[in-house]
Amino acid sequence: MLRLFFFMVITALLTSCGCKEENKPVQNKELTQQGANEALVGANKARLELERKKIDDYLKRRNWEMTETNSGLRYLIYEHNEGGMKADTGQVVVINYEIKLVDGTLCYSSDSTGTKGFTIGKGQIEKGIEEGVLLMNKGDKAKFILPSHLGYGLMGDEVKIPSHAILVCDVNLIEIH
Repeated sequence: MLRLFFFMVITALLTSCGCKEENKPVQNKELTQQGANEALVGANKARLELERKKIDDYLKRRNWEMTETNSGLRYLIYEHNEGGMKADTGQVVVINYEIKLVDGTLCYSSDSTGTKGFTIGKGQIEKGIEEGVLLMNKGDKAKFILPSHLGYGLMGDEVKIPSHAILVCDVNLIEIH
């Protein structure tokens, strides 16, 4: 009888230990996932801060004073049409534009590709340009500086705009429909 009692106690201990061991990898997996997420958030914050510094340095070298939106877009409306119609979500707009990298490399221009038309709010153009156009009146001319997350992001466009590129855009809002 004593043997049966010890056998049952040992079996119970082994079984309970096995259950706890099975739970440990799940806890470790959750901790690993949480750690990975925290590392990713930290890396993104560091990248944003690095881009912010590059933009600040760029503006300082050119002695430009620009307004910054909550998203990180920098803009300067340097030719303002007071009586012009304001662009709004859902409208079709047409712009003349020039997109350069911060090193001055010209990527795209309406001089070579023609004017660009798009519907505001449909994601048909870079987020930063769309956000900037919403600040403009018909006839306005503006400069925008787009951090990479408002431009072509992680991948670039795989043609002329590299990964994580900060873009300098010159935009003229010529039509609103």
